[in-house]
Amino acid sequence: MTYYLCAIFTLISALVSFGFSIEAYITAKKQPASGLTTAKYAVSRSFAIVIVAIGLVIFISRPYLIGLATIMILIQLFDGLIGLKVSLFKTVGPLLTALVNAILLFLIL
Repeated sequence: MTYYLCAIFTLISALVSFGFSIEAYITAKKQPASGLTTAKYAVSRSFAIVIVAIGLVIFISRPYLIGLATIMILIQLFDGLIGLKVSLFKTVGPLLTALVNAILLFLIL
């Protein structure tokens, strides 16, 4: 049961990250310069993480879940640090997500 909790929470975290990369892409399309290329890289990487996260809900693999959950914890941690310069919501949200994901990861270890 804890495997699925961690896998689903990791998937939700990956989907939120993917959503923010889509938002960055849409915003970058409206502006000139190289921001669009950077946003495309963010979308492609976020999409790949979502696909792997979906796979881990369907196919049980504890080692891969540990790896992906760790990746998402780090992404959310860094997003929270970046959010310090943006808003309280973009700081607290990712940091709480990282904390919950870390607790769930600890439970399956």
